[in-house]
Amino acid sequence: MAVGKRRFQAEDWLALGLKELSARGPEAIKLAPICAAAGLTRGSFYYHFNDHDAFLVGMAETWLETQTTNVAAILKGLRDPDVQAETLTDAAMSIDYKLELGIRELARRNGDVADVVKRADNMRLSVLMDLYAARFDLERPEAWDMAHLEYAAFAGLILIDPEMSEERQRDLAARFDLIMRTFFATRDLETDA
Repeated sequence: MAVGKRRFQAEDWLALGLKELSARGPEAIKLAPICAAAGLTRGSFYYHFNDHDAFLVGMAETWLETQTTNVAAILKGLRDPDVQAETLTDAAMSIDYKLELGIRELARRNGDVADVVKRADNMRLSVLMDLYAARFDLERPEAWDMAHLEYAAFAGLILIDPEMSEERQRDLAARFDLIMRTFFATRDLETDA
């Protein structure tokens, strides 16, 4: 009996879609190009997805899980805020900037994908807020503001330099963290005086 090739599953389509989105942008995940990239027919595509929008939402949900939900769960399991911050920095370094840009472009074009991206942004901001509150003993409103500032810096880096090396990302993350720690340490000294 011959061993057959494993059948292409929905998760294979989604992984391919995310890979193509990162490498070639939103045009690469239209139906004809994605089927060509898979070497499969439209029938195979429609066997797994009701329509192209369902595929796009599935891609966004996969991105949300791998780039946000899983990271938040790991951080929740850590107790030391400084270890959480280091772990979050490591996770941020592994994010594919081109994929982030591609997902956000899809969100601009598709309201259902935009809803998923909004959930990711809110979850990321919430994680950052909790981290600021724990690390610097901040009340929630101030921690929320600091989370927005850091997330805006992160998003801005993606926009201005999606090809940035991990070494450069780490250098900037370390500088940003030093600025935050210095600011709050100085402020605490002023408050104590």
